[in-house]
Amino acid sequence: MEHYRVQIAANGRMVLPAGLRQQPHVEGGGLLIIREDEGRLILESVDDAVRRTQALVRRYAPKAEGVMDELLTECRAESSRE
Repeated sequence: MEHYRVQIAANGRMVLPAGLRQQPHVEGGGLLIIREDEGRLILESVDDAVRRTQALVRRYAPKAEGVMDELLTECRAESSRE
C-alpha cells in the first residue's frame, strides 16, 4: 500500500498524485467519491462505490435476481388493464 502526502489549499483544492491517477479505477476527468469513515477520508471510483453498495444490498436481498422481471411483468399487466 502506497502512502502519499497531499497539500490542501486554502480553498480546499488538492492535487491527486500521479501514482494514484494511474490506478486502474481512477480515470482523468472522471468522478471519485470521497466518504468519511471513522475519521478517515476514503476515495473510491463511482464504479467501486456501486459494486460495494450492490454487495451490501445483496446481503439483505440475496434472492433478488428476478426482481426486475417481476416488476416488468406487473407493469405490463397493469398497463393492459387500463
